[in-house]
Amino acid sequence: MFLNSRPTRSLVGVLLFGVAVLALLPGMKGYTSLDGTVNARVAVVSAPIDGTIQFTPAKVGTPVADGQALVSIRNDRVNRAVLASLAAEARTAGERADALVRERDELVRLRATLGERLEAYQAATVETLEREVTILRRRIEVSRAQEIAAQSEFTRRQTLGGSGIVSASAVEQARAAEITSTGQIDVTRLQIEQLEYKLAAVRRGVFVGDGQNDVPYSRQRGDEVSVRIADIDTRIAENLTRAAQIEEQRREEDARVRSLTAAVLSSSFTGVVWRNNVVSGSNVVLGNELVRLLDCRDLFVDILLPEVDYDEIYPGRAAEVRLLGRSATVPAEVLSVRGSAAATEEVTLAAVPPAAKGRSARIRLALHQSDLNTDFGNHCQVGRSVQVRFESRSLPLRRWMSSLWFSIS
Repeated sequence: MFLNSRPTRSLVGVLLFGVAVLALLPGMKGYTSLDGTVNARVAVVSAPIDGTIQFTPAKVGTPVADGQALVSIRNDRVNRAVLASLAAEARTAGERADALVRERDELVRLRATLGERLEAYQAATVETLEREVTILRRRIEVSRAQEIAAQSEFTRRQTLGGSGIVSASAVEQARAAEITSTGQIDVTRLQIEQLEYKLAAVRRGVFVGDGQNDVPYSRQRGDEVSVRIADIDTRIAENLTRAAQIEEQRREEDARVRSLTAAVLSSSFTGVVWRNNVVSGSNVVLGNELVRLLDCRDLFVDILLPEVDYDEIYPGRAAEVRLLGRSATVPAEVLSVRGSAAATEEVTLAAVPPAAKGRSARIRLALHQSDLNTDFGNHCQVGRSVQVRFESRSLPLRRWMSSLWFSIS
């Protein structure tokens, strides 16, 4: 029969040998993985405040630009009691400072009036003392004339007394009159010195006299007013400082209240909406997840390879990635290599990595920039299965022989 003929059997043998060669050839030329998955990271946008969603965020699959507004939250139930209290306290401190300023101005005017009175009183006192000094100096001139007359009368009577014309008592009276005149001049000089001392003291602002203080009432009252003004200046400074501090606290509280009243969340990168958990009118609390954004800037692929090839796959090694159903390939580069027992759970991944199968190393490859990074309508092909191919630099026969020898030795 034809099927049992020698040519037919030879053809079948050649075909089977070719199939075996084709099956073994990929393993001899490199490493291939059929369970790869395109993956990317997602950014979780959470509610920064309590409130109500103002408008529905973009639908799933909608591209968003860097800086584009995603969600707006409004909260009208913010407690403003502390802000109102601080505003009232700041206003009170400012009004108190203004009142103290007005009181200080009144006291300054009173001090100026008292100073004018003191100057008038001092000028009048100086003028009075100067007149008294002038009068006493004139009195000295009169006393000197009387002294000269008394001396002449004493000399004359002394001469007449020696002749017996006048009595001795008359001579003594003339002598007493002379001594009195001389003493009167000395007393007047002392009075002038005393008045000049008072005059110098008054010009210095010190008033000396029996029954008087060193300063008049106007000066004493002016000193009291100056002390009061100094005290008010201190209180004004305290109130102004307090008002400034309260105003700073009020601004901070106002900023805090405004931050809790409304919030607009924007995208920090160009991506696509991966998940939308809220709609307009939804009530949210602090920390609620609102939107998830897919970051297509850095796409990568997770694959599994037998762990015996661990040392042959290293970070930086080039690879080719082909999406199932496509003929074109995307260049890739190994990012990391992890053993089969490594903990690899990541909550920010958009796709589930391939499940570990036995002793399989987990390989992560970074995809070079391609049209996948901008294919927002298809979520950048995240989650799609791929084939990954590594070119081998040598035949695996030597490594297989070394492993076999280690097993049987």
